[in-house]
Amino acid sequence: MSWIQIIIVSLCLTTANPVYADDDVRSFPMDLHDLGLTHQQHKSVEAAMKEYQHAYRRHHRQSEKTQDELNSLFLSPTFDTETFRTKNLEMERTSIEIRTRLFERLHTILTPEQKRRFIRHIKEWEVE
Repeated sequence: MSWIQIIIVSLCLTTANPVYADDDVRSFPMDLHDLGLTHQQHKSVEAAMKEYQHAYRRHHRQSEKTQDELNSLFLSPTFDTETFRTKNLEMERTSIEIRTRLFERLHTILTPEQKRRFIRHIKEWEVE
């Protein structure tokens, strides 16, 4: 998943209102109304999304610092290929770990049918 996709997911996570299975309507950080989440699932998904957003914000701040370091490496008289590669890989690895934790949590919360529907959301976000 590219940075653009992460940003799209983050934006989607913060803008919509779902419909609960028990008709209890509240603010929710993602439009997943078609998943038919129970009240407990909604609370669990909301907690997972909040954790994801917090981790992603931290990662984004660190990535900005790392990008400054990469820019300095590029501007230096000699190019340190290994350091450049290592710093880039570390940024990607951290991003992958954050997404993995989110999907691991969602995997335990959603039913098989809800997971199939959730995949459709991901595909839509990738297209946008």
